[in-house]
Amino acid sequence: MKALLIILLITSAAADELKFKFKSPTFNGAGYSAHMINLENMKYSRKKSIRDELRALELQAQILEDRKPINAFLSNLQTRIYSELSKQVTEQLFAETGVESGTFTLDGSTVVWGKLGDSITLTVYDVDGDVTTITIPVGSLSLPAVDAAATETDETANTGAGS
Repeated sequence: MKALLIILLITSAAADELKFKFKSPTFNGAGYSAHMINLENMKYSRKKSIRDELRALELQAQILEDRKPINAFLSNLQTRIYSELSKQVTEQLFAETGVESGTFTLDGSTVVWGKLGDSITLTVYDVDGDVTTITIPVGSLSLPAVDAAATETDETANTGAGS
């Protein structure tokens, strides 16, 4: 038994001291700043991907809502009404007789128009306070008169050529 005790004492005397080191930079401080940057980047990337996914789902839901038949109908109806309104304003602007000026409000914006000499002025007052003015020189927009005799000759030539 003495021999066994001597062998154990000799081996323990030859052994090196045990040193414990934390491998995580959180505990030992070595490379801690790089570790924290990496953690922040992972957190940011995770939050950004969640935000992007939510935004994509909202956009997809909005597109589905816009494609419903009732919404398509209302959009087409609104376009046609605006087109008709635009046509009526244009006809009043360029009419030889009739009203010399006018005003109407559309979606909070006010449109004022008037004829003054050889020009037409159209002014739009936006909801935000922006003002847009368009001046149209009417005198320079006239089309050349069509010669009736030349038109009859062209029609006769076209009719005869087709026979």
